[in-house]
Amino acid sequence: MTDQMLKDLQALVECESPSSDLAACAKVLEVANQITAKVLGTSAEIIQESGRPVYWLGSKNPEVVLLTHLDTVWPIGSFAPLWRVDGDVASGPGVFDMKSGFIQALYAMRGQDLDRVALIATTDEETGSATSRKLIEEVSKRAKAVLVMEASLDGKLKIGRKGTSMYQITIHGRAAHAGLEPEKGINATVEISKIVSKLIALENKGLGTSVVPTVMTSGSTTNTVPALASLDVDSRSFT
Repeated sequence: MTDQMLKDLQALVECESPSSDLAACAKVLEVANQITAKVLGTSAEIIQESGRPVYWLGSKNPEVVLLTHLDTVWPIGSFAPLWRVDGDVASGPGVFDMKSGFIQALYAMRGQDLDRVALIATTDEETGSATSRKLIEEVSKRAKAVLVMEASLDGKLKIGRKGTSMYQITIHGRAAHAGLEPEKGINATVEISKIVSKLIALENKGLGTSVVPTVMTSGSTTNTVPALASLDVDSRSFT
C-alpha cells in the first residue's frame, strides 16, 4: 500500500463500525464516500437494503463486481489505540476483515469504466448478510465475475476462496417407552448417528473440501425412544 492508501485505511479503521450499530455503520460509509470523492472525483450511492446502508459505486448492471463489507465484529471501545503500525503490519478493528480490501478495491477502480464495474460494501456481513444477501445474489448472478476482497492468511496472494454450504438434516422416528416397549419405537438418534460417518467420508483434504457435522439434537426425555433428531452440517470448498 502507498502512504496515502494507509492514511485512508486509517480513517476507516478509526471509524468503528460494529454490525449491530446502525449509526456507526452509516458513519463508516460516509467516511468511505469522502475517501471515494478524493480518490476518484465522484461519489458512491448509499442505498438502503432492508433498513441497512449499502455503499454502491459504479454500474447497477456490472460485468465485474468488487464485493466488500465495512462492518466489524468488536463493540465500540474494544481497542485502544484504534490504529497501530508496527513495521509492515497495521493493526486495528477491521484492518484484515476487510477495510484494507475496500481500500485496495477503491484504488483499483481508478481508470476503470464505471459503466461496467461495481464496488459494493455492505454493513451486515459479520452477522451473516441477512439483509444484503438478496442484493448480493441478484447482482452476482448477472455479472461475469465477482471478486470478494477479503484478505488471505499470512499476507499471501489469494487466488480463490471457500464457498460455504449449510445443511440441516432431520430424521423422523417413532416414540415409544424406553423401558416398557422400546421395540415399538424407531430411534431417531441411532438413525442420525449412522449418517455422521458417511458425511465425514465426503471430506477431501487434498482439494480443501471440508464437511463438518456440528450441532446435533435429539430426543425429549430420558425414558423415551427419540422420535426426532436433527444435525447441522458445515461444508466448505474452494471456488
